[in-house]
Amino acid sequence: MSEHLHVYSAIASMKESDSGSSTEPTSAAGANISASHRVSMISSISSGSIANPLNLPPSSASLKRTVSSMSSVESTSTQLEYSREFKHHKPDPERGHTRLTRLHNARILQTDGSLLRGSITLDPESGLIVEISLDHDEAGEEKHEEVLSQLFDCAKSYVDVLDCKGQIVSPGFIDIQLNGAYGVDFSNARGLNADDIFLVARRLLASGVTSFCPTMVSSSRETYRRVIPLIRKAREEQSHRKRQMHETISANILGMHLEGPFFALSKRGAHDSKHIVAPSKGMASVREAYGLDSSSDDTDDRHHLKDIAIITMAPELEGASEAIRSLTKLKDCDDQHSIVVSCGHTDASYEDGINAVSDGATLLTHLYNAMNPFHHRQPGLVGLLSSELKLARLGLERPYYSMIVDGIHVHESAVCMAYNSHPRGCVLVTDAMAAMGLGDGEHSLGDMSVFIQGDRATLLGTDILAGSVVSMDTCVRRFKQFTGCSIGEALLCATLHPAMVLKRQCAKRKDTLAVGVVDDAPVGVLKVGASADLVLLNDDLEVLGTWVRGRNAFERISKQN
Repeated sequence: MSEHLHVYSAIASMKESDSGSSTEPTSAAGANISASHRVSMISSISSGSIANPLNLPPSSASLKRTVSSMSSVESTSTQLEYSREFKHHKPDPERGHTRLTRLHNARILQTDGSLLRGSITLDPESGLIVEISLDHDEAGEEKHEEVLSQLFDCAKSYVDVLDCKGQIVSPGFIDIQLNGAYGVDFSNARGLNADDIFLVARRLLASGVTSFCPTMVSSSRETYRRVIPLIRKAREEQSHRKRQMHETISANILGMHLEGPFFALSKRGAHDSKHIVAPSKGMASVREAYGLDSSSDDTDDRHHLKDIAIITMAPELEGASEAIRSLTKLKDCDDQHSIVVSCGHTDASYEDGINAVSDGATLLTHLYNAMNPFHHRQPGLVGLLSSELKLARLGLERPYYSMIVDGIHVHESAVCMAYNSHPRGCVLVTDAMAAMGLGDGEHSLGDMSVFIQGDRATLLGTDILAGSVVSMDTCVRRFKQFTGCSIGEALLCATLHPAMVLKRQCAKRKDTLAVGVVDDAPVGVLKVGASADLVLLNDDLEVLGTWVRGRNAFERISKQN
């Protein structure tokens, strides 16, 4: 049997009820299977250990309840449209119905970059992918129906089937460096509020982004102490809304990316020089800069390092080596937590880069920008991309590297050179600032003014680049154009690779699937048990639809003349 049919074989081996009774529960509580029970069952399916945990009746005694509410995709258009039947059908909570969504006749992105035809089923109650079937197995469709019949029909679920007409299904995009967008600046301590954060999270869905790291430029201690707890509270509120199933759908807010303030002054770029410091006291300097030291007032509102996913710093600075070792091996509060340290805004040499990787750094921030250029005798951090053998001899791996592929920050030939040198390490980021989505004119970035003209953002009155204003789907399209890579290879750089940077491509805890709504489920991959965060695209890599936790969050409607 094909490997991808492990779900089917697990279901087929389920023990039927000894009584053989097909009597359905009469109470709403009995008819409705809780999200936690369904997720637990999904976990068992994935491991092949399921043994009829719901005591389901034999499939022959169950009625088929699949409802095929098709969308239509016009043959002359690649835009996604739902039918009126799907739009107006609502689940009946009193009868315990939870509608699943099956994306049928799609090309599904695999972790090797290939696109295989098949279908994928999403459960909005648990927020997880619950079934995947691939068409290369002749019995795939029949097996798919068997799975849904035995696993979900007996649980009174419905399935809405969306014919994707051969379009591409990819994990949702993950942006690990987003300074702001749509008029919202994540470094604005005076005006930022939770509504602003949710505004960005909602509007990102149109560009296929389903998860992002809010990013702060180098700021004052007071600004960090104001903004980081605010974003933590927004994350907690979003998680609570997910559990209540009444959330206005938005992109997942991940841990923060603190870009600074531990930079080489000569490589500060658009960061305000008055905030640039060295981590001369190692971890103590980190805690002091971000307002984490025990001498802080108002300790009840004091944020923790676990709110931070990534810190960008210059590794050659005094105290940086100790800080990197501490951050990447950190145990904060009651659970294990380590922070990704990225090398950036740095005057580091190649040797400094080797030492930083040895200390625990695993990422290079916006490659080529704000670092020494590659030279044939002094390769700098860029030289790490082609140092696989040397690093391997030291027991180390090459770092990941992010790139802003907007056609402005990095020349297309340099994009191609980096990718050809280390394709599995490439991570696309927007590095977008508040002016993204607003058009030309004067805008803000932290305490500084920025001028936007087209796709170029510069500090007002200078030629210094100040982040970007392009969306992630634009970066993916331009990356494919510049490198000549395949569609799937381009998509991996915005999905699997950033997930791997954050170590989110697999469950963070062994018991992750034992809870109802799974905030720590794998992202950036399409597999059973992963978060149902998806994007539907055409061959031009235009976003046609976006799903977050199994719920349709965005659809691009074609307008008929």
